[in-house]
Amino acid sequence: MAAMLKKSIIFSKFFFISMTTWVSLEMAPAASFAQTQDQEKELFLLAQKSFEDGFYDIAMNFIDQLFKTYPDTTRGVEANLLLGQCYFFKSQYLKAYEIFQNLLKSTELKDATLFWLGETYLKGADYQQAEKQHQQLVEVYPNSIYTPQAYYSLGWNYFEQNKFEKAKESFLKMIKLFPTHELTEDAAFKLGECEYNLHLYPQTIQHYTNYLHDFPQSTRQAETYFYIAESYYYTEDFLTAIAYYAKTAEMSYDNKLILMGKVSMGWSYLKLGKFKLAQDHFDEALRFSEEKGILSDDVYLGQASVYTESKEYDKALKAYFQLIENFPKSQRLADGYLGVANIFYILKRYPDAIQRYQKIIDQFSTDLSRQEILEKAYFGLAWSYLKAGDIDLCVKSFESINEHTSNKTVKISALTQIGDAYQDVDQLEKAVEVYDRILNDYPDSPYTDYVQYRQGIALLKMDRIESATLSFQSLQANFPGSKYLSDIKYYLAVAYFKKGDWTTAHEQIEEFLSDSLLNHELEAEAYHIMALSLFNLNAYDEAIKTFQKILKNFPEESSMVQNAEIGIAKSFYKMGDIAEALKRFKMIMNTYPNSDVEQEAILWLAEHYLGASEFDTAIGYYSQFIEKFPGSEKINVVYYQVAEAYQAKEEYDQAVHFYKQIKSSADRLLYAKAELAIADIFSKELSPESAVETYQNIISISPEFARDAYVKIAEVYKKSKQYNPAIEAYKQALQSDKVSSQWQNVELQFHIADTYELASQPERALEEYLKIPYLYTNETSWIVKAYLRIGRIFEEEDNWEEAKSIYKKIIQFQTEESKFAQEHLDWINENIVEQKP
Repeated sequence: MAAMLKKSIIFSKFFFISMTTWVSLEMAPAASFAQTQDQEKELFLLAQKSFEDGFYDIAMNFIDQLFKTYPDTTRGVEANLLLGQCYFFKSQYLKAYEIFQNLLKSTELKDATLFWLGETYLKGADYQQAEKQHQQLVEVYPNSIYTPQAYYSLGWNYFEQNKFEKAKESFLKMIKLFPTHELTEDAAFKLGECEYNLHLYPQTIQHYTNYLHDFPQSTRQAETYFYIAESYYYTEDFLTAIAYYAKTAEMSYDNKLILMGKVSMGWSYLKLGKFKLAQDHFDEALRFSEEKGILSDDVYLGQASVYTESKEYDKALKAYFQLIENFPKSQRLADGYLGVANIFYILKRYPDAIQRYQKIIDQFSTDLSRQEILEKAYFGLAWSYLKAGDIDLCVKSFESINEHTSNKTVKISALTQIGDAYQDVDQLEKAVEVYDRILNDYPDSPYTDYVQYRQGIALLKMDRIESATLSFQSLQANFPGSKYLSDIKYYLAVAYFKKGDWTTAHEQIEEFLSDSLLNHELEAEAYHIMALSLFNLNAYDEAIKTFQKILKNFPEESSMVQNAEIGIAKSFYKMGDIAEALKRFKMIMNTYPNSDVEQEAILWLAEHYLGASEFDTAIGYYSQFIEKFPGSEKINVVYYQVAEAYQAKEEYDQAVHFYKQIKSSADRLLYAKAELAIADIFSKELSPESAVETYQNIISISPEFARDAYVKIAEVYKKSKQYNPAIEAYKQALQSDKVSSQWQNVELQFHIADTYELASQPERALEEYLKIPYLYTNETSWIVKAYLRIGRIFEEEDNWEEAKSIYKKIIQFQTEESKFAQEHLDWINENIVEQKP
């Protein structure tokens, strides 16, 4: 449909009305100009007249002369106000703003200042501040000559922000309070535009009909007829719309408006199903546009639409592509893309359709005026993905349909398909949310029994067994004629199975199999549930027979066959026939590589050999699992078990390596167990040689444990009185990242100093001890310990003055050690004779 025609009020005319009114008030002193020869008044009048003629630079020169010649002029406010307006009309809005903002300090001509400041804000699209100034003007100065224009500007302000209700209020108030004002006609026209933009089409028709009566000499009659025609079009009174479009084309002097009238008549005939008349008017519009040199996107869109309706798809595509190529910035571009996408869908060119629908979404997703087209694009995209077999992307597109469509049947259908699509990709929480929404919002829809059935299945998959059972039982009670009742027995059996009620599950599945027709799609799965129930009831012989029935009766069901094979192997293992079971597990690995049952077979084999203390064999199977299934949900359990195998072999470096693979985000309990196991490894008492080698391997493989490992190495060397390598190990620990280590830097520093002391290197020990008070100023307890050691060294070397100095420092901390320090200080003072030089 033709775009809404929006005509702006020309600001120069608007402000001229304001200025002529203001200037007329200033003409009184000018009348006596010749007699008074008042140079000050002359300069001001010259500035006014220059401004009125649009000579803003000259006006600004006169104002500048006025201020230089008469710095104390009594016309300062008036002159500055005029200067601000000069800047305004020169589009130097920042300078205008600074002047008007400064004038707010004065009470003189405050109404004019508020008005012009508001206009300046409006030019800068600062709608909030513009509203504030104009609102203050109309409230404080209701009788000001600027008040009508302020109301009008408020209306424009709201209109520009698409706040059409508030714009209506301002325009109505202006018309009511100032019915004879020069801007009243413009306000009345804008009021009609507000009604139109609010989609109040009957009111728009009535308003513009009254407008034509009230303003018979209006120069906007053609535009008014166009808005009336548009309103009839959107109320689907296409014949009346055609009459007014014809009047628009007949009366207008604007070729673009004439063209819009002709194009819109084509659209109206198209809506009436009069394809030949529609084509004639579009062709006429094309000839007119070419004659007048006006390229029109609406013409091509109209032609393409007619060709589409008449199934001339090649011609339709040609017209759409002309629109897209010739008008890349057109407001109709989205319509062109949508038309092309729809034709591709009709022609079953789904990849092309997907590309076009997606382009619409990518390009117009933030454009609020394109919501209807976007809804259609999402819907088309969803169906295209569905036809192309891509369920995931289909779901996303259906979600958007659900958000946008207002058609109840389409909404329910789209919602149902969203739920099913989510369930197909195992996003069960989302599926249940969608089903709940349908049941709550549309309880009486024809889809209710199906939705409740699908909801029960989703709940069952989520292990919400009680809720699933309730859903199935509700379906049985409320829909006794539903075609899904037979399937309910199967799913109830599954529910009881998941609850661990193997006996009832077995009974339910037997009832289902006895009632169901041959070749039921759930028959194979039903036998599988029966076999698993027997397995859990320790009826292994019967379980094996049922699994073998699946192998015989459903050989084409690959998943069922694999599950039956692993079930048989497990049954033999549980029966104690280990050799047969192991043989079958190995057969499954070879027959079904990279499958879920291969994962299970490997784990059963690995766990068997781990339990039999055949650690190398167990590690071999675990390593296969890790290599083949690194993304398995069971991977953390495998890491833990292979680490246990290495720990049992006393290969602690490898054990730590695999324990640390377990992430807390995946399994917090298992992660905690792994951390405890690592701690246990670090607590082992090993021979010095093997201990150092083990900890060095841990540092190489697991650098995040380096600090703890270096400390362990230092302790090994320290214990064997190898102080130099011990010191180096402590230093390397200090240089290692802390990560999760409990060893603090200050603590390691103390151990370095302590080891130097043990190595009979008191001078180095002193240096290292002194680093603690110098570098770790907040570690009081460690500082005191270091000072005590320093004091002891000074005493041992008969450095009594230095020792006294250290003990005094300790006393200042007022800790428990202060008493000890005081005793040593007193002893030195009493027993050591100061050595004099």
